[in-house]
Amino acid sequence: MLQTKRLKLRQFVENDKPTVIGLLKNPDFMAYSPTGAMTDSQAEHRFNQLIKAFDEEGIGKLAIIEKSSGNLIRYCGIESFDYKSQKVVELGYRLKLSARGYGYAFEACKAILYFAKQLGYLNILALTEVENAQSQHILSKLGFEAREKGTFQGMSIQYFEKNI
Repeated sequence: MLQTKRLKLRQFVENDKPTVIGLLKNPDFMAYSPTGAMTDSQAEHRFNQLIKAFDEEGIGKLAIIEKSSGNLIRYCGIESFDYKSQKVVELGYRLKLSARGYGYAFEACKAILYFAKQLGYLNILALTEVENAQSQHILSKLGFEAREKGTFQGMSIQYFEKNI
């Protein structure tokens, strides 16, 4: 488990399922996602991926728990994906609407980048929808540099990169 001043970051557990399924089906939470709000079966499949990620890949998204309330408010982490025919590591995060604007994304991402460096990763990619100015601002504050634009799962995106 990782901790910051205001957040606990931990692997997902089965008890998180109702909360996570609800978030994955929420249009506000899933804004800037190629899938948009998920169906029941899509959300169930994604939750199962989140649960199994660390056992199968050694990395994955972590549940973000707000220390003051004990509520699961988001997820953040690194996952591998194919980029230009190579396996790379991507930083990704989502935050429920009521928890936005408090600096939680920046705080959690800093902890994840430190964790990634401890695991030996030297380079991290991130991608955002071209119109997602808030996420691009967070990535810039974290030291990511904008790279080319492209398409990911049918969505126009901006790639970002950071050497850690």
